[in-house]
Amino acid sequence: MYIRKPFLLIVLLTRMLYVYSQEEGFIFRDAKFPENLQSQVITDVIRDSAGLLWMATSGGLCRYDGNETIFLNNKSKPAIPNSRIKTLFPDRQNNLWIGTENGLVRFDLRSWEMNFVKNPELDQYVHKPDIECIGQGRNGNIYAGSFDGRLYQVNGDSLKLLLDINRDYPNHFNKPSIVSISEPYAGELWVSTKAGKMIRLRIREGYLSPPTYFGLPELNNTEIEQVHFHPSGKCLLNIKDRGLYLFDTQNGTFDQIPALERNQVGKDGTVYMAPFNNDHILIFTNKASIGKEQLFTYNFPTNHVSKQEMTYPDNLKDDHIVWFKNLGNSLLMSLNNHVLELLPTNHRFHTLLSNGTSINSIRSIYKHSDGTLYVGSYKDRFIAINERTGEKETLGGQFVYRILPWSKDTLLLGTEGSGLLWFDRKKKRLSSIRLSLAAKSEKLPVEAMTTLTRVSHDSVWVGTYAGLYMVNPYSKTYRVVKHPKLARLKILHVTPVGKKLWIGTPEGLFIWDCQTNSLQTNALGNAVYCITPVDDTFWIGTHGEGVWILDGNGAVRQKITNEDGLADDIVYSILTKADHVAVATHNGLSMIDKQTKQIANYSRLDRLPANEFNQAAAFQQGNTFYLGTINGLLYFNAEAPRVPQVRRLTKTTPLNITSFTTERAGQGLERHYTFPYKQDKRLIIEAGTRYFTIGFGGVSELAKELQFFYRLDGHLDWLPLGRRQEITFVETPPGSYQLHLASRLPDGRWTNASLIVPLQVNPTFYQTIWFKCLLVLFFAIIIWAIFKYREYIQIKERRLRISIASDLHDEVGSSLTRIYYQADSLNSKINGWSGENKQLQQIADTSRQALSTMSDMVWSIDSRFDTIKDLVIRMKDYLYKLQEEVDFQYKFEIRGAYASNGLSQIVRQNLFLIFKEAVTNVIKYGDGSEAIIELVIDNTIHLSIKNTCSNPKELFVNHQGGRGLQNMKERAAKMNAQLSIVEENQYFQVHIILM
Repeated sequence: MYIRKPFLLIVLLTRMLYVYSQEEGFIFRDAKFPENLQSQVITDVIRDSAGLLWMATSGGLCRYDGNETIFLNNKSKPAIPNSRIKTLFPDRQNNLWIGTENGLVRFDLRSWEMNFVKNPELDQYVHKPDIECIGQGRNGNIYAGSFDGRLYQVNGDSLKLLLDINRDYPNHFNKPSIVSISEPYAGELWVSTKAGKMIRLRIREGYLSPPTYFGLPELNNTEIEQVHFHPSGKCLLNIKDRGLYLFDTQNGTFDQIPALERNQVGKDGTVYMAPFNNDHILIFTNKASIGKEQLFTYNFPTNHVSKQEMTYPDNLKDDHIVWFKNLGNSLLMSLNNHVLELLPTNHRFHTLLSNGTSINSIRSIYKHSDGTLYVGSYKDRFIAINERTGEKETLGGQFVYRILPWSKDTLLLGTEGSGLLWFDRKKKRLSSIRLSLAAKSEKLPVEAMTTLTRVSHDSVWVGTYAGLYMVNPYSKTYRVVKHPKLARLKILHVTPVGKKLWIGTPEGLFIWDCQTNSLQTNALGNAVYCITPVDDTFWIGTHGEGVWILDGNGAVRQKITNEDGLADDIVYSILTKADHVAVATHNGLSMIDKQTKQIANYSRLDRLPANEFNQAAAFQQGNTFYLGTINGLLYFNAEAPRVPQVRRLTKTTPLNITSFTTERAGQGLERHYTFPYKQDKRLIIEAGTRYFTIGFGGVSELAKELQFFYRLDGHLDWLPLGRRQEITFVETPPGSYQLHLASRLPDGRWTNASLIVPLQVNPTFYQTIWFKCLLVLFFAIIIWAIFKYREYIQIKERRLRISIASDLHDEVGSSLTRIYYQADSLNSKINGWSGENKQLQQIADTSRQALSTMSDMVWSIDSRFDTIKDLVIRMKDYLYKLQEEVDFQYKFEIRGAYASNGLSQIVRQNLFLIFKEAVTNVIKYGDGSEAIIELVIDNTIHLSIKNTCSNPKELFVNHQGGRGLQNMKERAAKMNAQLSIVEENQYFQVHIILM
């Protein structure tokens, strides 16, 4: 049997224990399926241990996790060995067992690998038997039943034959196919067959006893299609064309159920059964004389059958049931090409006109005292409905927005596009009220009526899309409220308060004085949908600001908003009775205690037909409230027992990390789906991952209503995801995190759907501590090598300078010395003064000067003198020799420690030459007074040479401003020193600062 498209986003009601009574009954709701499943032909559906759905299709296998659908076939990875899947079974060890026409396949969900289970007898992969069903014993053993009546046990990666019906009963049965395998009672493995037999194999110390066959002779070769065991030891069997039998597993007796026997259920047509809870089995049949409109409920403890009339959507009334099954307390029914969900009704709320497949928006409601319920809707237009049976009677094709009782048998209707209408209840006839102009200057009222409020026996306030009118329906006349503000506004609600009208509009609340035609505005700036008197106050339903409670003068007493627990801040209707107020909003129903203001919220999770209500589609008769939604009519007894005002969510919402996608350089996208089945619940992000996406979900009824939030680590703020069920992280720094996921309903209530997942982002090699240490070490080695190389170069340079200095001193110095002494010797031998004497003297003087210059050069080149101490000695030596040669008075002050300080050759040479040049200038251009030389050594070197002169400005310009000063500046620049020359008050100073 094939389950036809479109299939199945199955909204599971997980882990929820329902308490059933015939008074509660069941209703249908459309299952909303993802589009990519709608084209699939589904042959089997199961739910695994993580709560995710697996579906066998004509083209392979798919998984749905509430967010994403994964398709697997013979070309996917992993590839399915055989795409013709007949049955699926999830075990408790996170394996998915796949029965195919060519054997049994094990899909390990933890490793995401598939393998055929071998048959040792054939010494090859199984191409037969054709696997019909799979089951698991209480000890974890996996069993498989075949089309040809063989029972196998999985032993490692092989099949072990346990039972062969054809061998036990040769040529006895036409189709001994095994239908089901289970161990409902400890130590008893039960097998049902299409041979009309139930088979028991007792398990003793891990071994199976010989099989015991149970069945009636008249049931031989009949097909047992479905089996449901009860803890009492009784079993309900659906036997094709024979009906439903109660099989007692303890004494082996078969009995028919009288109530079902009387109705001939199963004797003709097909029966569809699904367990509702431990004690109840729900039964449908397509038997022509019964039809799918009858739902039978079998009670095991009482052996009683109850019956309920079911109502189907109009477009599915003629469709046939294809299958009906329970997936973890989710009841699903396929009607040809559509799947519905069967839900138990809430003990408090009741629904009418809810369409399982299309929207049926309810716009107006009125219930007559005789019990007739009149409804205006977009789908059915104007109808009367039997509240007990749900039967509808069409009364007119107009869109009725408002229904106002006028007399015992007359209703006044306000419509969209058809103006005002009379409705005669007895004659069931509609008649138009064609209004006439009261004055030529007045315009005709808009035909779209939004509100009706009776004033007297012959007058009614009529609100329209453009203005407010006073209408006499008998004389068919009207007058316009001529206030310019009201004349252009859409009127949403009108409530008389004394001699004034409180008027709700899209621009807020207005209070109009009928006598003075004056208009008072309220602080409300948002649309006002409804105005309801509650005791001595008025409760105002607004668009976006919740409920405002005003006193009779329009002053605000209190506000109730979503932050206070209101289901939503858009409020369409308000009804009140006794101590409670019902507030119908854009996102659910709120019941508010008038005294304490405690709030209880209800939504589709509580079996409301929809979360969104319609504006002013509300009616109250006694304790019963009627409210229109965008998909059906809700009614309930306001004084009925209710759940506590401060409710806790009783539904468990599964939430799992369902997919994990990474993108790594050179490897592209990689998708992983094994996380829900692994014991290690950490997410490991491999090194080099540029971004990763975490998909999460859980197939539950709550999932559609939830808003999701996440954060990394518990101390951070929650970040909203909306209804999006995936998170993408880009270039996440390495480290350990805690990924927190949480969810809440739109009304602000946090659910128990939460998750904490350890997240480890592994670093790439260049992000690791050891790499950083190696990097630091590498740079340290480079710096050390550079330092050592520079040290080597400096040593080499020093050696070279020493060698050059030594060569100059030894070779050139000795030669110049010889020249000097030879010239001096020759000069002494020549008597008298002649030209020869003068030339020889010049040679001797030049040689002596050259020796002095060479001495300076050797000193500046020789690296052994690269200290401040040697520079000071050189300066003192130069001053001493200079004082011997010329009449030169000076004062040389040295401050600071310098004995161990080094000095580079460039600095030493240029500083000394500047010193010589400055001293030379003092001798040449000074007035002969004492020169003051200061050398200060601390963190910097300060050299100052100061002298007096008779006319410093002239000397500075004509002499000291010559090439010598330029040379000093150039030398200072070579050693990055600051040179300053100052002349003032007959003083001339050269100052050098070397940093």
